Amino acid sequence: MNRLIATSGFLRASCLLLAAALSTVLLSSCVSSPDSSTNSEQSTGDVESDGGSDTSGNGDGRSPIATALANAAVGGRNLRFDIYSLERHSPEILVLNLGITNIGRESTKIFYTLAEFGVPNAEPTTPNGVSLIDMQNNKRHMPLKLTDGKTCHCSDWSGQKDLSPGESIDIWAAYPAPPEDVELMTVMTPVTPDFLDIPITEAASPDPDIVNTPVAEPRILDFWAFQDDIDGSSSRSETGDTTSIMLSSDVLFELNESTLTDAADETLRAVAEEIDASSTTIVKIDGHTDNTGNDAINNPLSLDRAKAVEKRLKELITRDDITFEVAGHGSADPVADNGTEEGRAKNRRVTITFSK
Repeated sequence: MNRLIATSGFLRASCLLLAAALSTVLLSSCVSSPDSSTNSEQSTGDVESDGGSDTSGNGDGRSPIATALANAAVGGRNLRFDIYSLERHSPEILVLNLGITNIGRESTKIFYTLAEFGVPNAEPTTPNGVSLIDMQNNKRHMPLKLTDGKTCHCSDWSGQKDLSPGESIDIWAAYPAPPEDVELMTVMTPVTPDFLDIPITEAASPDPDIVNTPVAEPRILDFWAFQDDIDGSSSRSETGDTTSIMLSSDVLFELNESTLTDAADETLRAVAEEIDASSTTIVKIDGHTDNTGNDAINNPLSLDRAKAVEKRLKELITRDDITFEVAGHGSADPVADNGTEEGRAKNRRVTITFSK
């Protein structure tokens, strides 16, 4: 089954500069509502849907219900992302229909554009990294996979490595459906602001190939609320009972060093106060690096940095019932693309995790 459709038609976007303080990801992108007379550019932020739906499986002749441009982490590729619909094809399956358009002046590659980041052997030409967030129940719905547990139940554009200027592809992905009372979901991609409040509609003509294809056990994850500081020096994510604070190594340490800077102390004091006020008895500290250099350098450096943070927190925390678990992971667990400086900066980090 192949529902990948190529279309053409050069699209242009003009942007007005805005500033936003917090986002689920650090972004630089243009976002717009299709009915707006002007588009807007956000250095950080989310995309809100203007509602509406369409029952077709592709974007021909339709207006998108939400639009965004790729952020800076995509390496300067001029890509526009349009969401056309989020449809319930059965009580168990939702189908997201979206499009990618090259609005630049040169051909651009679309390998790994929407792939699930940090997953070994992730399919580079599928939207397996696009997820749906059920804010009502704090759940993250990942694309369905076929019974082999590896193949995404979604479009595959492996036959189209590049998009020419003005060229578009329309793609789809199937997801486990949320409870019937959920009417809106947020669409998260690896390369755009979040698309907020995308309405779920009933498909006028459910696709039997999608609905009847055997799939593996659905992946529905607990959703972690995520917040970045405006200066990028720290971020935090939370589940119902766990807090994880990610601190930038560029703030904590000098280049290739594991001695804490003066600037690190204020940040660690705030973390220590939060740990003191929590119910936790175990604090996990994990050091990470980017992929510059090799494991012989990165692995001990990440561990030494984690130990330095542990040592200072022990001095700052007033409670005596805390046990520390410290590990260094080198470059093994990136949270961003090491192919860009912005991504490498995010990967140089120390993460502190504890119960609330």
